[in-house]
Amino acid sequence: MPVVSGMTQYNQGEEFWLKPNHITLKNGAQVTFRLEEKTDLELIWKMFSTLSNDSLQFLPIPITRERVEKWIEELDHEKALVILGVIEEGKTKIIANSSLDFNDMDYNRHKANFGITVHDDYQNMGLGSILTGYMIDIAKVKGIMRIELEVVANNSRAIRVYENNGFVKEGRLRKNHWNHVLGKYCDDIVMGLLLNYNNSKS
Repeated sequence: MPVVSGMTQYNQGEEFWLKPNHITLKNGAQVTFRLEEKTDLELIWKMFSTLSNDSLQFLPIPITRERVEKWIEELDHEKALVILGVIEEGKTKIIANSSLDFNDMDYNRHKANFGITVHDDYQNMGLGSILTGYMIDIAKVKGIMRIELEVVANNSRAIRVYENNGFVKEGRLRKNHWNHVLGKYCDDIVMGLLLNYNNSKS
């Protein structure tokens, strides 16, 4: 039966993320969710290099050109599955980046770490919530039992999105990272979501 995540629809159990999926934002913009490719380097750098300080303050590690190049060089969707939000407005633009980082150690294979960034120009349109739900659906199909994340403590909008998608606050890491925009140490909130969970190890 179909599974609906935000405004996109696909069949339960299939690896739906291997082909592009399409949604419509509140402003009518058409967005495609697709896997990151090695040819996306310039588009990804364009997205991250044009984020405002308001957005950059919620990224605990500065995004440099060298860091983006390393992401592309080490791209392996078996280790870190990266989904991009892409629009075509005269030219191709990447407006969102999300990932599920998997663990290769036996005792940690049941969980994945989640991260998402939405460009300033496309915030407050429902994209973050839809893409988060989309990544949760991927985790379900992959048999992941736990998704976890760390979010900057004062990022109330992101925390609300995560909570609306079922994540719960599990703890606070005090002075956990140096905020390169604010110029001070900041706290992070640890959040988690349990999936496919039956309290037993198969």
